[in-house]
Amino acid sequence: MAGILLHLEDGEVQRALAAMASAVSNLRPVMRDIGEIALSQTQQSFEDQATPGGEPWEPSQRALEESGQTLADSGQLLDSLAMELLPGAVLVGSNKVYAAIHQLGGRAGRGHSIEIPAREYLPDEDSFDWREAARAIDAHLSEGLT
Repeated sequence: MAGILLHLEDGEVQRALAAMASAVSNLRPVMRDIGEIALSQTQQSFEDQATPGGEPWEPSQRALEESGQTLADSGQLLDSLAMELLPGAVLVGSNKVYAAIHQLGGRAGRGHSIEIPAREYLPDEDSFDWREAARAIDAHLSEGLT
């Protein structure tokens, strides 16, 4: 390199850069936070009786007859919601066999004689709270700088 070369050694900056590199190399804490955001949005859907995007669910026949809530008869679907951390990813969902039919809608019952409307409770790319996720990522990067 022609001209002038300035070499700075600052222990504090080096420590901050090392901490930031560690924060970036260990994605588990930030993925946990992102999973919590998705899980919270999912639980809020049950409380609001609406999609994560705010569209009201079509009430179920049982909920109408009993003045209850849709997808909340036994509470098992809501109680089954969980997240699983994977390397560089997080999964949020339910292990209940019937969870997909409620999310996506479709035919169910004996001989597939009942049409169940989609009642989306899991956020998708459009309804996920990306701003909150960005704040979580920023917070983890900031931790690496302090």
